[in-house]
Parts: sequence; C-alpha cells; structure tokens
Amino acid sequence: MLRPIVPAKAGEISLDYHMTLEALRSGVANQYHVGSMAQAIYMAMLLNQRGYGSAVPELFRDAEGVILRCRQAGLDTGICVVDHDAYALLGQVLTLFDQQLAVTPVGELIAVNAKLKTLFSAANGHGDVDSENTA
Repeated sequence: MLRPIVPAKAGEISLDYHMTLEALRSGVANQYHVGSMAQAIYMAMLLNQRGYGSAVPELFRDAEGVILRCRQAGLDTGICVVDHDAYALLGQVLTLFDQQLAVTPVGELIAVNAKLKTLFSAANGHGDVDSENTA
C-alpha cells in the first residue's frame, strides 16, 4: 500500500479520463462524462491538498467552474461541450492527475477515493456509500 499504482493500471485510468476530455471537446459527451471529469478534478484537488502536487487552488476553482457550467449547459441544451480554453484548463488538471497517479501510494489513493465518495454521497443527500470504485 506504500507503493504507487502499477503503471499499466495508471495508464488505463489516465486514458479513460483523457478520452472523457476528448468527448467533452468534440461535443459528443453526456452527463456521465461531465461527472467523470468532475471526479478527476476533485481527486486531483484532494491529492494536491495532501502534498501530491503543487498546483495553486485557483486551478481547481477554475476547473470546477468550467465543469459546473458544462453540466448546466448540458442540462439546458442536451449538449455537453467545452471550449478551447476550458479544454486546456481541464488538460492541466489531467496532466497533474497523471503525475499524481505515478507517485501517490495506493493507500493514499484509496483514502482519497473514500473521502471523495463520502463528499459526493453527502452532496447527493445519501447517508450510505456503496462499494463501487470511484477512481
């Protein structure tokens, strides 16, 4: 639990999020993709807060704003898409997350994942947290 996730698994996780970003850029995304990108943003933010990364808080604030606007636009129009600037910003977050996956011990990833599930569960008004993996 003190070692980072194996590179092949980190690559799978990374590819999934980068494909999600491409779906958002190309306009073929849906609310699932928006939620997945929000998950990556919050994982990167929580890992950064634990010392895995040196990103400034504004990166996460701005990324959260981008994804919330994308979510609302998707609800309003049925189209979940990000513009060039939002794409670049979310790309920065994913690059940081890729770096974090390469160095963060598995135990920390599990702890942050559990914290994120608790936060999402509380935000959705659910008291229980299921055993599904959110990372």
